Amino acid sequence: MPHFEEFEEIKEMAEYVVRKYGKGEIDRAGKTVLKWWLTPELKLEDEPYRTAYWIVENWRECHAFPLTVFQRMLRKHAKVVDSKVTIAKRIKRLSSAMKKLGRESLMKLSQMQDLGGCRAIVADVSSVYKLYERFKQFQQVRPSPPWTIKCDDYIENPKPDGYRGIHIIGRYMPRHEKRKPWGGQRIEIQLRSKLQHAFATAVETVTAFTRLGLKFGGGPENWRRFFALMGSVLANREGTPLIEGTPTNQKELVRELRKLAKELRVRPRLRGWTKALKRLPRKDIIEYQWLLIALNVRDNSVEVTGYQDMMEASTVISAMEKTRNEDVDAVRVWVSSITELKEAYPNYYADTREFIKAMNIAIFSQTKVDREKLNDPSASETI
Repeated sequence: MPHFEEFEEIKEMAEYVVRKYGKGEIDRAGKTVLKWWLTPELKLEDEPYRTAYWIVENWRECHAFPLTVFQRMLRKHAKVVDSKVTIAKRIKRLSSAMKKLGRESLMKLSQMQDLGGCRAIVADVSSVYKLYERFKQFQQVRPSPPWTIKCDDYIENPKPDGYRGIHIIGRYMPRHEKRKPWGGQRIEIQLRSKLQHAFATAVETVTAFTRLGLKFGGGPENWRRFFALMGSVLANREGTPLIEGTPTNQKELVRELRKLAKELRVRPRLRGWTKALKRLPRKDIIEYQWLLIALNVRDNSVEVTGYQDMMEASTVISAMEKTRNEDVDAVRVWVSSITELKEAYPNYYADTREFIKAMNIAIFSQTKVDREKLNDPSASETI
């Protein structure tokens, strides 16, 4: 098994940001920036928010070098397991970091373990575990101090919301003196099968478009239940433990899933939102802060309008709702959330199609008639 040093020859160290501040300064700056983030009347150019902002930015950006090392390590191991693996990496956006600090009041910014993150998406669950075993072996090369801080197996122990995958929190442990400025920094590694990733993409999509907070345990009970059921459906396909609280009987599971999928109009909504993003002009992302996406679930048509003012978009939605036209589903979307969605999920369009396909397989596979519907794309348009 290789050492970290084999993955470190990337480019000149001078091109990477080095941490300039102590953990106490970082934590205080995190609280100050969070206060600015939560208070619209405060201005970032004013002190102490300006200084705190640059401290936080330095802390975020100094994860770039260890993240690149971990990504290269992940790619090398994953290619052995699955030559068609998809690898992605990202530094957590300031907005995402502030949202997390806001949700988890006891967390300190210096303790946030996923400011830098990389992900491997492999063909199936057996490939996930093969890759996981390689990481365990890699750990044995450097047992003291260990490079892994913790490992969470959400496949054997899935989350109540239906999420499954394996998360590893790694700690960068360099040997060369010139790389020690990054020593000890934490990076999150996610291992997922294609089905597990399609599930995560769908949750992110619904969260981005409806702002329901499903990804963080919020949102309406019917949406939360739908994703818990889909988690068990996919677990059944992969031969792994079901989500706690969902039916163990396959027919009961599918019956409840079918009912909720129709009630929530999951299929036309996901297809419509994906269609809207695919046709969205780049200028709309640049020129506007808010998008109003009006989806007609009857004829699957989509109309996208950009707005600078959130209240203006809200007024238009209110007017549309007063018409009581149940065929039109209008949502107001923050442009930044769309940008984050696309950056976090590079294969977004393929992933949402995979989720819809997996849902259709579950719903339309019980009888001969259903199997015929499964082969007719228009037959399940109302689901």
